[in-house]
Amino acid sequence: MASPISSASEPGASRRWSALAGVYAFGCGAVTALVLSAVLRVFAQVVGLPESFPVPLLAAPALLVGGVVWWALVERRATYTYPAGIGYGALTALLTGVVWTAWFLVVWSVDLLAAGPAPLLVGLVFALTTLAGTLIGPPMIFVRRRYAGG
Repeated sequence: MASPISSASEPGASRRWSALAGVYAFGCGAVTALVLSAVLRVFAQVVGLPESFPVPLLAAPALLVGGVVWWALVERRATYTYPAGIGYGALTALLTGVVWTAWFLVVWSVDLLAAGPAPLLVGLVFALTTLAGTLIGPPMIFVRRRYAGG
């Protein structure tokens, strides 16, 4: 088995692990969206997504965001540590939430997002999502460290 340091210098291995991290983040997002589908169907209606197919669409940004964040925090710096994994999960969840908030702003405008208790609710959702995101990083880091050969 190759050491994590030696495989980090291989660009192909870093790209594969980053792509895998994106797929993993998408999978985690899809499972979460499936579990919360009753609540998320309302959000899907509000932002104009098809009601029959909301789960994969809601998780879709995590596919790209997860891969990019993994590359930036873990692969590029060859930091195969659990704190880096926690950062990957938290930042992936947070940035995926930012993507959907931006889409909400495109559809509805800033006025609706700033009205009433909406800022408090958005802040609460971001906080809980980021906290939950910290749970997805350590398993990915474990697998990366275990199978470091790429």
